[in-house]
Amino acid sequence: MNEFKAKVYQTAITQLKDKEVLLSTERKNIIESILEEEKNSAGDKYETSRETMTQDLNTLETQIKQSKFDLEELYRLQTIKETPPSVQEGALIKLGMDWFLIAVSIGQVKVEDSKVFLMSKNSPLGELLIGKKKKDQVNFRGKMHLIEELV
Repeated sequence: MNEFKAKVYQTAITQLKDKEVLLSTERKNIIESILEEEKNSAGDKYETSRETMTQDLNTLETQIKQSKFDLEELYRLQTIKETPPSVQEGALIKLGMDWFLIAVSIGQVKVEDSKVFLMSKNSPLGELLIGKKKKDQVNFRGKMHLIEELV
């Protein structure tokens, strides 16, 4: 695997692991708050507060599940060592000055002073890129973009 691509994966994996720790800490704090509210409160105010915290907890649970799925997906894609003949999942593509990794939609990471955008194959740009080869062009948002690198 290309050294830069390996660094992109490692940076993204580290970012997701950090996010999981943050989400788990927040989850623990909400659970503790719910338990504390049960000891101290009664009535409508208590019910409203508890419902809000329960909704926050459910949202966090969903985010934790998504984060775990994204991490598993990155580990799976990281095992692809060869440079693909055309853009597919796991491909690292350079369009202009920006790099794009077709993997999971977690946004931007910074690697060696370069911005790398991680996106799903089902994103609008991802769908345009799938199947294209190095030096092909894609029309995205009214502009032509040349695939300069495919790793």
